[in-house]
Amino acid sequence: MDIIAKSLLGAVMIAAMLALARRGNYVVTGLLVSVPAVSLYTWWWVGKEQGTQALRVAVRAAMWSAIPWVMYLGIVYILAGRFPLWLALLCGVLAYLAVASVFLLVYSARAHV
Repeated sequence: MDIIAKSLLGAVMIAAMLALARRGNYVVTGLLVSVPAVSLYTWWWVGKEQGTQALRVAVRAAMWSAIPWVMYLGIVYILAGRFPLWLALLCGVLAYLAVASVFLLVYSARAHV
C-alpha cells in the first residue's frame, strides 16, 4: 500500500507541473522539476525504513548525480529545436547514463579498495 501512496503523490506532483506548463509558467515548471519535493519524501521513507546510514549513502549518490543531470540538461538544451524532441531527449538520457555509469564504476572501484 505504501508504494501506491508514494506513486500517487508523485503523479499529483507531475500533474501539477504539467498544469503549470500548459498555462505558460515554464520557469516555475523548470524550477519545480528540480525542487527537492520528490527527494524530500523519498529521503524520509529511506531514512525511516532503512536507517540513517542508508540515507547518507543515497544522499551522497544523489549529490554525485548532479553532474550527469547537468549533462542531460545541457544536451537537451543544445539539441532542442535542432532535432526532433524525442531525439534531443534520448541523447540527453544517453549522456546522463554514460556519465552516471562512469561515476558508478569509479564508486564501485573505490568501494573495493
